[in-house]
Amino acid sequence: MPVKLNTLAEHHRHCDELFVAVHDAASAGNAEVLVARVLALREAVLSHFRYEEEHVFPLYEQSSGIDGATEWLRAQHDDMRGAFWMLGTLTPEADWAAYRAELAALQNAFATHAAEEESRMYPVFERLLRK
Repeated sequence: MPVKLNTLAEHHRHCDELFVAVHDAASAGNAEVLVARVLALREAVLSHFRYEEEHVFPLYEQSSGIDGATEWLRAQHDDMRGAFWMLGTLTPEADWAAYRAELAALQNAFATHAAEEESRMYPVFERLLRK
């Protein structure tokens, strides 16, 4: 399956939009809506991770010639999966502050991760696609 850079960036932007929706629900104090939006975010992010791990990362490693070139990105995916797991064990009503703190940490991790991918991996793909 070919990797399309605009599709990857669209994945990131879509997840960013879902984070905004989660933040809005958290700010409104609506726990039921918040949990539903976190579940939608979880599905979108995990789907994006699967796509990257199955298609993008192998291509990047092959094109870079460096074994394990994406290990650090995969570790970040695992950390974020852990954050989603943690959110699944918390309820906003039981500990609103902890739930929101975990969400903020997850959003920061995702934003940092997406920026690293877009600055490190995408230029490599752009060079390859121009050949």
